[in-house]
Amino acid sequence: MDNRAVAPVVGKVLAVGLVVLYTGVVATAIYGGIVPEYRAESGEELGERVLSTAALRIQQAVPPNATAVDARYRVSLPATIRGHAYRLRVDGRTLVLAHRSERIAAQTRLALPPHVVRVDGTWSSGSRAVVVVKDVRGGLAVRLESGGDGG
Repeated sequence: MDNRAVAPVVGKVLAVGLVVLYTGVVATAIYGGIVPEYRAESGEELGERVLSTAALRIQQAVPPNATAVDARYRVSLPATIRGHAYRLRVDGRTLVLAHRSERIAAQTRLALPPHVVRVDGTWSSGSRAVVVVKDVRGGLAVRLESGGDGG
């Protein structure tokens, strides 16, 4: 009969314990699996968008049948992908996105007219990205230039 006052306290302690246990399990599931997977997938999608936008801007900078071109076009790109810097570089006629995450790194083929004889250069995230198109012997040269602040 002397233990009747303890029963409500024990019941409350058990209820609080269950709530804490449930909260711990849910937090572990979210931060241990769901959130990192979502961040990785959203990083991949952003990487694909950056790559396709950059390729589109490069392709749009080249006139279809012009000569005597000397033009500069600014390209707006995000400063980071998933919190980390990245680089875009040209390898032949392929645009390559280099990122520390293998899942985000990607590449795409540039669709340029045949009168483009040379494509080269690199863009670094966080810097101003510019496409330079110039008339050279035999056609047009496209160069990616990076410099200054403001992506």
